[in-house]
Amino acid sequence: MHIEALKETPEIYLPVLEKLRADPSRYVQNSVGNWLNDASKSRPDFVAAVCERWERESPIKETQYIIKKASRTIMGK
Repeated sequence: MHIEALKETPEIYLPVLEKLRADPSRYVQNSVGNWLNDASKSRPDFVAAVCERWERESPIKETQYIIKKASRTIMGK
C-alpha cells in the first residue's frame, strides 16, 4: 500500500532525508536509497533534482551509494 502524500509531495520528507544522506550505516543507506527509488516512480523530477544536488554537495561514498540505489528506476526509463 502506498501513501498518497508520498506520491504527491515527497518534498515533505526531505528534511529527514537530508540528515541521513551521509549516514555510515549501510542499512540506513539502503533505506534512504529505496525510499527515493519508490518516490521516483511518481515524482522522477523530484528524485533527479535531489540526486543531482547531493552529488554536488556531498561527493562521498555513502551519498554516492544512496544516489545509485535511488536512481534505479530513473535510469531504467
